Amino acid sequence: MLRFCIIFCGIFFFEHKLYAQNKPFDSAQFAHFDCGIIQTKRKLDHRFFASVPAIRLRIDNEEQMYASFQLGKRKNKIYLYLKLLGEDICINNDKNVDVYFKTGEVIVLKNEFPINCESLFARQLSKKELKKFKENEITQLQIYTYKKNYEIYLNEVHRQDILHYINCLSAYNIRKGEIHK
Repeated sequence: MLRFCIIFCGIFFFEHKLYAQNKPFDSAQFAHFDCGIIQTKRKLDHRFFASVPAIRLRIDNEEQMYASFQLGKRKNKIYLYLKLLGEDICINNDKNVDVYFKTGEVIVLKNEFPINCESLFARQLSKKELKKFKENEITQLQIYTYKKNYEIYLNEVHRQDILHYINCLSAYNIRKGEIHK
């Protein structure tokens, strides 16, 4: 009986491990319908903040590399956080992120986070930029670093998630000191 239990557990964990390895890493499989907003008691720069789950994006011009796209809110402002999931990547100071739209328009976003080699980009989005994100389909992001420029092509699921999370955060009111999920 013990032998049967050990074999069964071994097969179960082996199958589970194979399934986990085949699971896609990026968020392109399905769109999210719940807001998933998280606000904790912690403060960011002495202010309460809330965030939505990160969207994982595959870098198209680099093998086995991903980026994390996340939106957050402080006070009444929505922020965009991008992080290249690689080591020792320094964000370029002159030109940071280009956002390409289906209409052919391009907006350039400058990094508000100090120059860093942790591949972190942070930016408060203006009302005009948020309106542009809502009204136009984003097709591509281009992130500029000192060594290489990284290209990310967004699919329909990514665009739906971005629009959904912008709408969720726009309607959300930051509460002082309360935990909301």
